[in-house]
Amino acid sequence: MSDLTDKAITGQVRAFYEEMPFNYYATAEDAAQRVAANPILSHPDLDALLGDDAIDRVLEIGCGAGWASNAIALNYKSKVTAVDMTQKALDRAREVSRLIGTEDRTTFVQSDLFDFQPEGRFDLVLSIGVLHHTHDCRKAFDHVSRLVDQGGFLFVGLYHLAGRRVFLQMFQDILSREGEEAAFQRFAALNAPMRDETHLRSWFRDQVLHPNETQHSLEEVMCWLDQNGLELISTSINGYEDVADRQVLIEDEAAYEALSRSRNYEENRFFPGFFTVLARRPD
Repeated sequence: MSDLTDKAITGQVRAFYEEMPFNYYATAEDAAQRVAANPILSHPDLDALLGDDAIDRVLEIGCGAGWASNAIALNYKSKVTAVDMTQKALDRAREVSRLIGTEDRTTFVQSDLFDFQPEGRFDLVLSIGVLHHTHDCRKAFDHVSRLVDQGGFLFVGLYHLAGRRVFLQMFQDILSREGEEAAFQRFAALNAPMRDETHLRSWFRDQVLHPNETQHSLEEVMCWLDQNGLELISTSINGYEDVADRQVLIEDEAAYEALSRSRNYEENRFFPGFFTVLARRPD
């Protein structure tokens, strides 16, 4: 892949999010309410890690409108550096930070993740739903891994290869047959708890209309962790249970395609095919 192509993809993704960032609410006040409710609780392993007060320096790569960074700064005892390449997202993130009083614990930086070169490393580096939208997910993973300090942690969320396939095909079929508005109505039905239409639209665009994404497997990511000197601590693939037996984990993720089909078609529940991993760099 040429540098020109890489730059073109980055520019396309930046323009997409400048139009509407992901997880974007109609008002900063609405976003602040969501932050105060602590969305980190949806990631129990991350919540437990932050909750023991041992994590001081946090870096978020691809913070968007700041839902995770502001939630960490508000609900835990961590100082957060948050990086994103889109001005509109950062403007909202800073506005929410002012509203909830986390300005002294958050630093928002506009930068492409590949260009971001901080002076030090961090106790926790997180990147949730971001790396698979870059021109090279593996290179992005390697880059953010290098920012994890000795004894520090990496938390990453990615689209799952098998689980994502069902979701994308379902919406591609609707888009081709009935158009974008019908696809949005189907998305809304899967996400009935979302009441804010701006918020819902931001999710729909990100999940269904994104111009660039790749999908990955836990087996693949475990190899990436090995090559970056990181050890797997937990994953959503097996419900955050024991990860000692890799073959069992690979068998668990083999069921993700069937699970996605069951959730999206039979149960009418939102299941975009997404997974997380928490890893640690040994002292």
